Amino acid sequence: MGLVLIAAPAVEPISLADLKARLSIDHDLADSLLTTLIAAARAAVERMTRRPMTTQTLRYTLDRAPPGGLVRLPVAPVQTVSAVRVADATGALIPWPGALQLDLAGEPARLLFAGAVPLPGVPIGGIEIDIVAGYGPTADAVPEPLRQAVAMLAAHWYANRGDAPSGPVPDEVTALTAGFRLLRLAA
Repeated sequence: MGLVLIAAPAVEPISLADLKARLSIDHDLADSLLTTLIAAARAAVERMTRRPMTTQTLRYTLDRAPPGGLVRLPVAPVQTVSAVRVADATGALIPWPGALQLDLAGEPARLLFAGAVPLPGVPIGGIEIDIVAGYGPTADAVPEPLRQAVAMLAAHWYANRGDAPSGPVPDEVTALTAGFRLLRLAA
């Protein structure tokens, strides 16, 4: 099983101008570094919480048919499932021919393969689910505590840049993200 990014978010949860204001930077010399730090901080907070912030597409790969045809999607919030492919008898991935039911009511969201589930013996990586996830297409859609966590982490990395490692994630970032962490459930 794996989860990979296939379409990156179009916007970050905080802007370059927001981070520069937080750091009291009024020049453009560090813009490239700050932009990189914002993206890295967003990715780190997304990994900590298992929550994509702004709209992006992820591919979830399964190695076997889900028990009872029910898949708990590994991220939240899920907007939709854009594609489901399964391996055929030759091992080629083809669109899932049956019905699917997506339940977005709870977290984690669930996907039900209605009718017959993929056959046992699916090869490793033989089921792919493309998930469109995130709070929305704009930074304003992201909850403020998560936006603050990204800003604090990027600012921390900027303040501690250089040859020495910057140390662990600041306690404030951990505290801001704690209530958003998506728990991993056993299958």
